[in-house]
Amino acid sequence: MPRPSGRVGSSPTAGTNSHHPRRRHLARSAAVDTILVTGGLGRIGTALCRELRGTYRTRSFDLRPSTEADENVVGNITDIDALVDACDGVRAIVHLAGIPGNADFDLLLDANVRGTYCVYEAAVKAGVPRVVFASTNHVSGMWEKAGVFATPEMPVRPDSHYAVSKAAGEAIARYYADAHGIGSVCMRIGGFSPTDKAGGVRGYYMLITCRDIAQLVDKSIQSDVLFAIVNGISNHPKAYQDLESAAKLLGYEPRDGAEDWLDDCPDDVREQYENVTWRHLNREDMLDEWATVRATRGK
Repeated sequence: MPRPSGRVGSSPTAGTNSHHPRRRHLARSAAVDTILVTGGLGRIGTALCRELRGTYRTRSFDLRPSTEADENVVGNITDIDALVDACDGVRAIVHLAGIPGNADFDLLLDANVRGTYCVYEAAVKAGVPRVVFASTNHVSGMWEKAGVFATPEMPVRPDSHYAVSKAAGEAIARYYADAHGIGSVCMRIGGFSPTDKAGGVRGYYMLITCRDIAQLVDKSIQSDVLFAIVNGISNHPKAYQDLESAAKLLGYEPRDGAEDWLDDCPDDVREQYENVTWRHLNREDMLDEWATVRATRGK
């Protein structure tokens, strides 16, 4: 995914897709809309451009061209003018670009916070009505560490500087929804693997497969909700993140889940998975937990 460095360009180039079969399980009969995929060369961007081929015409925006996208614009995520040019004629922006993991905080601020601001500013200037923002499960990561089942409505508890930068991105999305009417869905993405393979117990309750994330993005684009935060995982009964909001607001119905793979995993991993439990908190318990953690940290 793009880092906020290097020379900015804005030259469209054609993608080369002949070596991959076309997948049309999301295809509609209506005219195909163009979507801008920032970070189109990244792991998720590459998978989305492939999975959504035929459903949308994909235009990647990244520091280098993507071979999976139908079109490419080479540019820097912090260049608003380049983003505005790239938005010409698009139905929606799928904003994936950023720095994953705990990089230097200044880099996270520039790519993940300033970059997200630039995307939304470009959407306003170019008249793009919808943005799908790739957030992360780490925004609620401290709930997981506390053994608590997390819903999108709960207060954020980021577990890293990376998570803080993504929480800021969600706040930017909320502001632009209220102030400018830009419809936004923030996906708190769980684990992702281009091969749809889970690793370890956590992998089995966090993974979102390629076709499930493609479905979630598609439904986020098609939805008319002004703003939503949803968890982005496949169907895992032992997950600490709920999928109720994604189902209710977007009609998301994951086609894959941990139970599809458990028969093939090692016995010890399966046993650990079956023993996973989470505490479900009502509002009063949640506030008590919040205050207890704060008081404990203050000692």
